[in-house]
Amino acid sequence: MTTAPETTETTEQPVAKTGTPPTIARTGAGAGHIAVALAHWAGGHTIGPEEITRRIVKARAEAHAAAVAEHARQARAAHKKARRLRQRAELNGGLVPADQTALVAADHEAQRHDAAISALGEFTAPVLDPGQIRHRRHRTAAVRCLVLTLPPAAVVAGSWAWSGSVFLFSVVGAVGACVARGDRPFELTVRPVPAELIAATPHVLADAPAEVVVEPVAVDAGAWREELRLTVEEVVAVADLDGRAGVHVADILAQLQQSRRFLGATTKTFPSTLRDAGIPTDVVKIKGAVPPSALGVRYDKLATALGHQPRLPAHLVPDITADDEADPGEYPSPDHSPAPRAAAG
Repeated sequence: MTTAPETTETTEQPVAKTGTPPTIARTGAGAGHIAVALAHWAGGHTIGPEEITRRIVKARAEAHAAAVAEHARQARAAHKKARRLRQRAELNGGLVPADQTALVAADHEAQRHDAAISALGEFTAPVLDPGQIRHRRHRTAAVRCLVLTLPPAAVVAGSWAWSGSVFLFSVVGAVGACVARGDRPFELTVRPVPAELIAATPHVLADAPAEVVVEPVAVDAGAWREELRLTVEEVVAVADLDGRAGVHVADILAQLQQSRRFLGATTKTFPSTLRDAGIPTDVVKIKGAVPPSALGVRYDKLATALGHQPRLPAHLVPDITADDEADPGEYPSPDHSPAPRAAAG
């Protein structure tokens, strides 16, 4: 009896597929590129620093022009009223007390607005620091992020008010957009400055393209503070020698800019620079100055901040060793200063 040969049957195990399906990979890549592009737009990075600077300068120039125009309008009205009252006085041989009071008020109002126009002067482009540009960019980003929340809010409101199919169609549309985009990243660029904005701000210089890479140089951050304190100390000491209680900020800045220092500072920004260097500022009244009262550095306040009396420059210090037989009373005490008398007066 013969038996059939046994056959061994081998069952092949199914091989698990590895990797992400192409459709899901394409959808994920498209979603990532869309998210990056939206973050670039919402963060305000499509606007360059030059455009932000020009928009800030344009807004300030328009505000300055509006203020000058308003003061000019009110000054014209006050001058017209005063002129009409004077003509009435010439015709009638005088004015009644009420008209006299109105004439004085009109003259005062006209002088006030004329002084305001003189104080405003010509508009000069401000020097903006990076913090101001960053703050403006953050404001733009906040508005754009608010705009990005509107579509999801509309989908949620539509789903709640009408039907859940609104949410379903929205999800299908978003997935379709991701699939359509695929693995094609957006070009994250900065938009060019509009031509009308450049024409409206001719006093703002365009940023030159950085072609040369400058190696960073180690700078002592405290050196400029020490140099500024020494300069202010000498200027205030000289003013004290002349019998003044202090020096106005405008005069200090003018002396520094004559030596080509702090050229970008103004009388509005320089006081904060002084305070940053540890120099106190206060209102100083100086007889003969125009205006007599202005923000400045007082002798007594500076002495308190420095811990000693402000010292004169070397070439102005009297040489008390020239005459060995001189009486001590011939030379003023180093602590004696006319500044307290000027401040008290």
